[in-house]
Amino acid sequence: MKEPRGLLKFRVTGSKFQIIILASLCLAFGGARGASAQGRARARAKGHGSVVVTERGRAHTLNLSKQIDAAHIEDASVLFLTRRGGFVYLVLTVCGLSRFPPGDRQCGAGIECNLVWLKLDGRWRALDSKSERYESCWAPITSEEGPKVVGKLLTLVYEDLRENLRHEVTYDDDSPERGLKSETRPLPEQNR
Repeated sequence: MKEPRGLLKFRVTGSKFQIIILASLCLAFGGARGASAQGRARARAKGHGSVVVTERGRAHTLNLSKQIDAAHIEDASVLFLTRRGGFVYLVLTVCGLSRFPPGDRQCGAGIECNLVWLKLDGRWRALDSKSERYESCWAPITSEEGPKVVGKLLTLVYEDLRENLRHEVTYDDDSPERGLKSETRPLPEQNR
């Protein structure tokens, strides 16, 4: 029988070293995505202020117009989706246009991005929410890296250049009910 081209072949001989290498390769190429919701939930923009989150084969439309600063959503991503105690905890990044339709006036090509935490009931109705704007043409707010996820922890550092403040936001998926935690401190003098 002819084998399909392009497949990697591994021969497991029982060596602990070889098994560790194989497990590492699986992790590196997306074989295990348990900590991240990206493998089991997807988000897409729907109109000006809504996103559709698809999880377990079901699509849920969420109106985020009160949690976001974009005039029109262009991109949305699920960072965490956790079910606990009858609730659904959802963390999303949502980015879109500062002005809609875009134009050649102030912020006509600008971007607004928010990190959004939602506590939803079993029917996906929002019971609580928190939002952090981390990119903005209007404010001016900027982040060098955006949200970073390592395992079950999220960190986000952004600077509010108008207020001369640095914000450090954290989220722990082991305690999703705590939501986003934010600390604020003055920007160092060299950044002003």
